[in-house]
Amino acid sequence: MATTSRPGPYERRRQFQRVPIRMSAEIHFGGNVFTGTTRDLSEGGVGLEASKALPEGGEVTLGLFLVVDGVEEERVPPLWVKGRVAWAGELDDGRHMAGIRFEVITDEQKKWLGQITGHLSDTPG
Repeated sequence: MATTSRPGPYERRRQFQRVPIRMSAEIHFGGNVFTGTTRDLSEGGVGLEASKALPEGGEVTLGLFLVVDGVEEERVPPLWVKGRVAWAGELDDGRHMAGIRFEVITDEQKKWLGQITGHLSDTPG
């Protein structure tokens, strides 16, 4: 008799491929604004290191800025997007991490994300 097993929550595949990338992030949460750095990015969300803790389930607005050679790239406008904190944690060194799931993405935002993530996934590593 054949049995099927359902994947556990940590075994589920992501809907969108995440691409490792370091970008500057401006994080708006609860009337406060602080900074962070992306760890990875996809059309569905972003992994962040943040200067302050974010609570799971919290709604944030993010500004993501492309950085080239340590300087924000002025020719590429930032992406502003609303998201929700899917998970959050703290590293041993005190840095805060969070996974942000984008809530609503426009076609223009999808195009921006596709250009950034597509360019990175095409480059040899």
